[in-house]
Amino acid sequence: MSEKTESISYLQAIAISVGAIIGWGAYVMPGDLFLPQSQLLGSSVAIIIGTLAIYMVARAYINLLTQTPENESGGIYWIEKYINRKHAYIYGWGVTIGYISIIALNISAVALLLRYLLPSGLQLGYLYTIAGWEVYASEVFLCSAAIILFSYINLKGVRVGAKIQLYIALFMILSVTALFFASLWMTPTSQAFLPTDMSSSSITSLAWLPILAVMPWAYVGFETTPQISKAISDSKTKTKSIILISLIAGVLFYFLINYFTALNMSFDYQAIKDSHWATGEGIDNRIGSIGIWLLSIAMIGSIMSGINGFILSSVKLLESMGDTSLLPSIFTDKHNQFSKQKTVILICLVCLLSPWLGRNYLLDIVTMASLGITVGFAYVTTADLINERKKKQAGLLNYLSVLISVVFISLLLLPFSPAALSFNAYVLLGLFILFGAIGYKKIAVNPNLNPN
Repeated sequence: MSEKTESISYLQAIAISVGAIIGWGAYVMPGDLFLPQSQLLGSSVAIIIGTLAIYMVARAYINLLTQTPENESGGIYWIEKYINRKHAYIYGWGVTIGYISIIALNISAVALLLRYLLPSGLQLGYLYTIAGWEVYASEVFLCSAAIILFSYINLKGVRVGAKIQLYIALFMILSVTALFFASLWMTPTSQAFLPTDMSSSSITSLAWLPILAVMPWAYVGFETTPQISKAISDSKTKTKSIILISLIAGVLFYFLINYFTALNMSFDYQAIKDSHWATGEGIDNRIGSIGIWLLSIAMIGSIMSGINGFILSSVKLLESMGDTSLLPSIFTDKHNQFSKQKTVILICLVCLLSPWLGRNYLLDIVTMASLGITVGFAYVTTADLINERKKKQAGLLNYLSVLISVVFISLLLLPFSPAALSFNAYVLLGLFILFGAIGYKKIAVNPNLNPN
């Protein structure tokens, strides 16, 4: 059995979920994907549709949370109870892929921020160029230090990590809000606050589908709530509200940052596409050094909250798998019990590979993370549907949530989809599946086995 559960407060749980949603991607994706792909109108429509779709999926989580015993965590318990143990393992491994990918992505964002803020003279120890991105020893060192620091924090306990997360989230929210109003204030009187040439073709061309495909990754933070639900000291009713609050915060922040990125770049989508970091460049040009430091505070907060929140949630997810005897021995101690220390160290070691890959594999890891998360969505919505069918209460919305999960998976896997996984993403995904299959063979999946 795992170690005694530490409790965290309602506000700390909100900070974990919101901080996990508003990660580094909120500051990078507007310039890398949202605006170049479908301009302000199309990307805004994609965010709205994506948020509504994620809400439909989240309904299944909320419904199942209300029926989960206080001493049980979500995902693994649901899949094992309503489907079977083998699928609980697949669910756990798929979501773990998503979580660890997001930790790695946040680490890669450290290098991006350092490169933008610090003089080029501080890029020390050139190592090699990979996919057009120069890798420096100094950046590898600092990125590695970040993951080691937060791994250490999480080894100190859930409560310590949750307290730190609350302060990080507060700084992040205040900084982004200030940037939004500063962007409006500094907009020249000669420039309109909305583009004058918003064309419906950015919607009708379906160019926004790749944006929709990464919405599971963008909103995965809400999925952390079931994983930590056993540690939340307040009632299940409040636990449900955490999911809704995090989704609302997510859509507001994605809208705000997407909008002020376009506004500060004067709605010049070609300039946005050509920029290495459109959000940062726009803030620098429009607001200046004060704006850049505010943006840096917000982004540092988001990076740290992403690393911290997903390490915490990964550990809780794997702990749930350990409690049901669904982990290979590499995650357990000499008594075959879940080892938090070994788990955090293993996550740390995997993520330490990220700085060596450079930033230009970023979208490949994003889509791979999205696939892992959507597999989790599909399992949870199916478990909810099975539960409601047993009670003869299944309705249209239960079926719709399963269909939405399947659509998300299809957008990523179908070769003719504009959001299909790249070859590199398939290679990375294949490695994780291989490790998962090896682990699957090393555990007991006998349904008659009594979990710890």
